[in-house]
Amino acid sequence: MEQVKQFIEKAKSDSALMAKLEAIDRSGANVDEIVALAAEHGFTFTSQEVEQTKAHAQAKTGELSEEDLDAVSGGGSVFTKNRYDKNVCPKLNRARSECSGFWDLYYCDHYSNEYAYKDDTHAYYTVKCAMGCFNYEVNQKLW
Repeated sequence: MEQVKQFIEKAKSDSALMAKLEAIDRSGANVDEIVALAAEHGFTFTSQEVEQTKAHAQAKTGELSEEDLDAVSGGGSVFTKNRYDKNVCPKLNRARSECSGFWDLYYCDHYSNEYAYKDDTHAYYTVKCAMGCFNYEVNQKLW
C-alpha cells in the first residue's frame, strides 16, 4: 500500500497526473488502468493494493493528519481547490465526482454539505453548490 500512497502524493503535486486519475475515475474504468498509469511513473503495486488504499482513505474521510493540519494552518489547503468548470458544472443537478475529485481528495471550493441529524435512524443534510449548480436535501437512512 505504501507505493499507492506515494503515487497519490505525487499526483497531488502534479496537476497533469491528477487530471489523468480523475478522468479514469469519472469514466468508471478498471482499477488496472490506475496500476498501468502508476507504472508509467515508476510505481509498482497491484489492483488489490489500490482497492485497499481507497477503502482506507474513504474510511478516514474527515480525519486530519499532523501534516494536513500544518498545511491548513500555514495558509495552504490540501482539501479544496476551485474545480468550477463552466462547461461541466452548470449541467450538474447533484454533486458528482467533479465536486470532490479523485477519491474525494480535493473538494471544490464551492461545494458544501450541511448536516442536521434529527434522530437515531436518519441523517438529514443539505448539499449545495455556491455557484448555483445544485441545492438539494438528503434524507439518508442510517440503519
